[in-house]
Amino acid sequence: MFQSLQQGATLYILYKNEPRVETGRVISVNTHMPQYNPAQPMGMLNGLVTDISVTVGPDTLPFASLPASASVANFNDKGIFISEDKGLLINELTSMRDNSQRVVDSYEAHKNLRDKCDELLISLNPDKQKELAQAKEMSDLRGELAEMKRMLSAVLGTKKEETI
Repeated sequence: MFQSLQQGATLYILYKNEPRVETGRVISVNTHMPQYNPAQPMGMLNGLVTDISVTVGPDTLPFASLPASASVANFNDKGIFISEDKGLLINELTSMRDNSQRVVDSYEAHKNLRDKCDELLISLNPDKQKELAQAKEMSDLRGELAEMKRMLSAVLGTKKEETI
């Protein structure tokens, strides 16, 4: 629990956006009643809060108003997760990895879904059908023109050899 941390204790910091883990040393702990915040009138009912200052390398990081009886805190707005227990940090990393794996595994299914939606949109939109037909016709014409250039160059190349 954050309230039981003492000066010199280890605190694990996970930067979720990068991801990377740093180990910090607690330099101060202050457990107190939360200050009244009119925006959160029920905040007073959540119990004690703890303010912790941690050194990480040359930097000092303040973590304010942590639930005193908790062992982890998640700062979604900053992409930071802190824990006093390495095992809980490992659980968070495992959860992040598993979520990412689910996204990777669903890639093909979502790609197929997108393609099917594109087909349906085209079938329901006559303007899009015309646009695609024109694009296909243009592509076919370019292919035919390239073939004609190749044939003309082959014929002219043969004629040049006969005149020499």
